[in-house]
Amino acid sequence: MSNPSAGSERPGSSDDAVNAMPLTTKIANLVISVVLIAVAASAIATTSDFPKSMLAADVGAARFPIIHSGALILLCLILIANTLRAPTAPAADGQVRVGIAGYAGVALGMLATAACIAAMEHVGYGPATAVYMAVIMALMGQRSPVWNPVLAVGVTALVYGVFHYMLQVPLPVGSLFE
Repeated sequence: MSNPSAGSERPGSSDDAVNAMPLTTKIANLVISVVLIAVAASAIATTSDFPKSMLAADVGAARFPIIHSGALILLCLILIANTLRAPTAPAADGQVRVGIAGYAGVALGMLATAACIAAMEHVGYGPATAVYMAVIMALMGQRSPVWNPVLAVGVTALVYGVFHYMLQVPLPVGSLFE
């Protein structure tokens, strides 16, 4: 008989320690998921009387919120399942607290979101979103001077292409470019 490998799926293996989640993180994941499911369900209920599109291939004002909310609910259910499935990590005595820097990062992210929304009126969707994504990635810890702008421009271009060309949803052009 051979011994199981170090990365085996048996309980108590080293994988459990790697995948273990602190109780506070598990509670936060569950609360956020439930809140987002409630928001998505209310979005579906609120938009149920939107006008239906006459074209079968058109996403339209009625179908888009349902598709988006349905995807959000599905992702929240996956998060709930993964959270409940993960083992709970034992509480550490020297656990690091969030501190003022963590709260400042959240505040800066909210400020960046407001600035992006305001900037879209003037410079349009593309430039405002690319800069916003680079700033948010830096706030979240991705600080590569090469990859931040590449990923920000690439994801912005992908989202623009999907909405503008495939879904035919007009995105802000900006008053400077009109």
